[in-house]
Amino acid sequence: MEEAEMALPDDALAAILVRLPPRSLAACRCVCTTWRAVVDGRRLLLQHVLPHAVRGIFVNYIDYRRPRFFARPSSAAARPAIDGNLDFLPGYGTSFRPIIDHCNGLLLYGGAREMYVANPATRRWQHLPPCKDGGTDCNAYLVFDPAVSPHYEVFLIPRVQEKPRPIDPREYALPIGSRKKRDAWPICPRKKGVDPTTPNLSCLFSSPDDTLVTEDTGDNFREESMELSPALSDEGLLPTISTPSSSSWRDTEPEDPYRSMEWPPSPFTFHVFSSSTGCWEQRSFVREGEAIGTVEDVRLDSLRPMYWGPRWRYAVYWQEALYVHCRGAFIMRLSLINGTYQVIKTPINIEEGKHARPNLGRSENGVYFATIHDNYLLRIWILDELCGDMKWVLKHNVDLERSALWAAIQINYHQRVDGPWILEDNTSDDDDDNNEMLPKQDFEWDSDNGNVLDHEEADEDRFEYIYFLGFHPYKEVVFLKVSFTGIAFHLNTSKVQYLGKLRPKDYYYTYAAGAYESFPYTPCLIGYLPETNQETHPGHQQDM
Repeated sequence: MEEAEMALPDDALAAILVRLPPRSLAACRCVCTTWRAVVDGRRLLLQHVLPHAVRGIFVNYIDYRRPRFFARPSSAAARPAIDGNLDFLPGYGTSFRPIIDHCNGLLLYGGAREMYVANPATRRWQHLPPCKDGGTDCNAYLVFDPAVSPHYEVFLIPRVQEKPRPIDPREYALPIGSRKKRDAWPICPRKKGVDPTTPNLSCLFSSPDDTLVTEDTGDNFREESMELSPALSDEGLLPTISTPSSSSWRDTEPEDPYRSMEWPPSPFTFHVFSSSTGCWEQRSFVREGEAIGTVEDVRLDSLRPMYWGPRWRYAVYWQEALYVHCRGAFIMRLSLINGTYQVIKTPINIEEGKHARPNLGRSENGVYFATIHDNYLLRIWILDELCGDMKWVLKHNVDLERSALWAAIQINYHQRVDGPWILEDNTSDDDDDNNEMLPKQDFEWDSDNGNVLDHEEADEDRFEYIYFLGFHPYKEVVFLKVSFTGIAFHLNTSKVQYLGKLRPKDYYYTYAAGAYESFPYTPCLIGYLPETNQETHPGHQQDM
């Protein structure tokens, strides 16, 4: 045995042991002190004792004051008991702040100016200090792996700079106080030391934090008034000119310093918050391989991943790497071990992505990419990373059978059945007194057998859009939203399970109502978060 130990370095031994099932890995830990040290030092068993069940889904709603937790009610015997109401966070429920990201039991909540990391299972949270140099033109992503470390990190990934827009010359024909607060064109403030006769384009390339705040004096603004005021000319602030009445200025292309810039750049520098240091730092990643193209190429893709749904693209943490779905139809794989990144093209191009509702996620076998074409064709690829050669392999190509999906809609709207999943804190209304309840034989969701729908249960066809709620991280199951009905679709068997109604009872009924982002939640009791309460948070008084 000693000769075998000498033949294998710790890294090689750990790479072998980590592939064993939990029972065999625990047996190997008892073989000798060296193997026990490798298993314990690399925390190889920890990933097997962490919860692997999806306990619910956090959902951000359009124009709704707070996220909601869609889940099956937890029984007293369930451990840990999950309360999806995040009212322990400052300002929760009053500030319209969304959940930004989720990673292995921790939530990232808030906005560009103020973010919190919270653990719903322990009801602990931490307020992140402001990133003064990071700007707000970024997407924030959370990285947490309790099998590797109890600490977490938050990455700010810069977005592509937008193309400059033409400046309406009428903005220079009016006193600053009389300008409209919300005009069709950007307002560029005059700065000291800048010639007022020279248009100032700096605001076009700055963060939203630098926008000018103007005072509305209530003066009447007439669109047809195109001549500069003589008083302004006498003061020498602006030359005496007449603004062209034609729309020729709209056709003038402003200078675009980013147009031909390679994207993503190398090195690519991000602002990263680490809970181990408690502060933000800059971290650079060097690209391996080619860029996706130029900024102009990336701009061909829409800023939002789809017209109706998520406002930003998702990211996935998998085996010490962060996979970020970026504008421009590519995935950026950040290696957190060696400080490099790779550009991986998505299996669909920019034009296809405009109509396919793309979604990046993690499931049983690694990193997944899903699309829904023509509303019914579900396609799912798995990223094959063998030998460092990144390629997408189409694993599922499913024509979503309408009858099975419409059965879920029929149960919701025709029979008005609640559950077995519900929205936490969903107060009852008088209109719902006649609602039926599905029988609850077990408080915990059986992802294999609970509430399976048959084709025969649907008696009419309805046209409804289908949207992703997310992937089950440990099983070949996807969560879908059909109208305001939640369902689970089993990829290997095409089995459909009815989950429940997703509409909050105090949510308005209009065409604009719907869900933005959603995050399947797996609880975790491990992780470094201070035992914070609202009274110790300096901004609590002003938030409430």
